[in-house]
Amino acid sequence: MSEGDPTDPAGADPASSHPRRAAHAEFAVEASANDVAAVRAAMNPANQSLADALKLSYRLLQFAIAGLVVAFLFSGFQTVQEGHTGVRTVFGAIEGAPGEEALSPGLQPFWPYPVGQVISFEQKRVVDLRNEFWFRSKGDQVTLDQATEGADTANPIRPGVDGSLITADGDLAHVQLVVEYGVADPVQLVRSFDWERRDALVRLAVRAAMVQTAAQLTLVELLEQRDLPAQMVRERAQSQLDRMQSGLQLASVQIPERIAPLAVRNAVQAVQAAREDAKTNVEKARQDANTRLLAAAGPRYGEILDMIAAYEGLLSQVDPGQPQTKQAADAKLAEIGRRLEQPDIGGMAARTVARGRAYQVQVEATLGAEQRRLASLAPSFRQNPRQLVRQLWLEALRDTLTSPTTEVFSVPQGTGALDVAIKSANDIMQARRNAELERKKLEAQMLGAQDPAFQLGSRQILIDKAGRRLEKDGKKGFAQP
Repeated sequence: MSEGDPTDPAGADPASSHPRRAAHAEFAVEASANDVAAVRAAMNPANQSLADALKLSYRLLQFAIAGLVVAFLFSGFQTVQEGHTGVRTVFGAIEGAPGEEALSPGLQPFWPYPVGQVISFEQKRVVDLRNEFWFRSKGDQVTLDQATEGADTANPIRPGVDGSLITADGDLAHVQLVVEYGVADPVQLVRSFDWERRDALVRLAVRAAMVQTAAQLTLVELLEQRDLPAQMVRERAQSQLDRMQSGLQLASVQIPERIAPLAVRNAVQAVQAAREDAKTNVEKARQDANTRLLAAAGPRYGEILDMIAAYEGLLSQVDPGQPQTKQAADAKLAEIGRRLEQPDIGGMAARTVARGRAYQVQVEATLGAEQRRLASLAPSFRQNPRQLVRQLWLEALRDTLTSPTTEVFSVPQGTGALDVAIKSANDIMQARRNAELERKKLEAQMLGAQDPAFQLGSRQILIDKAGRRLEKDGKKGFAQP
């Protein structure tokens, strides 16, 4: 390179260039034809090895491509497991004869994706809706009882945070749901919806059904009727799924928990306990009524109650303008009387009938004898009534004066007005008391014989509600004439 070489960058500015030393050596390459041939000869083995390697790689690539093709063709073979179902699609269209599109468990050979696809999913699933209508518990409230103890009416349910339901009577309630469903028609499911979101579809249908069911039931009905709410939810949700042609079938709907709002849960539990006690008392009352009825008429009391109910029905239809209705009631009453006299009737009814018969014999022995005596005196009275009356009066005076309870005092004539203090003897006073007691006893028996014995009729025995009995005068009660 010379100093005046135009290629020198410093040549553009001679003022800034520096002088350089001259070159001390020059290199020159000289090659002959023999040398080129030698190089080529040395390169031939390398070229041959490269060609062989390229051929081997090409063969391997061919085998790999063939393997991929085979794997691609066999990728359409899929196995449907037990408890699963599904369909086959070709370019998105369901494949199969009508009614035979659903797959059965086992190996399913088919076109590979994306030409064909085997859609398989579980036939039965469980959807948990425990938090949809349930309150959000605080961190320190683990159990339901702890949450109830910490509840306060000053902290109401928070919409959007706490789940709840509105019942028919305007109250609030919390419930938990567990739903089990199955795929009844996979073809309908794949055609109508995104089958991967079938859980969300069931969840929405059950939620809507639960809201509608709660709106038709009171809080007490929702809490106490164990099977009805779940049945109503299942029917409503299934009807909605059928209208949407989802192909899903609800197997069961369970409500494991249902409570009133926490702030009033204790009061509701007290009411429920009172209701259970009332049911127990009603059952005891039924047993007591059965015992009393057995004691009243024996094992045949049911037949007697039916006859009394029929008699009461006839009494309620008695019309003064239609004497046949009164006759029908009297005939039914006579039939009841005859039935009570049958030997298969026991209890108090049988004892009352026995006492009535005994009293009838007593009346026959007393009043009957008096009636026969008066009948024997009738001819004498017709012939000479004054003499018969005087004779009877004297006999009555004799009986009175000779009675052990009668005391006779003699007062001299002409003594005028006297104040006499009399003290009877002890034996006479005792005889008077005994006579008074006997008189009252006979009077009570006479009154009891005149008044018909009253017993509760079938319509006066009421279960689960208040009732009243027919009064003796027949003006008040269920069976007044």
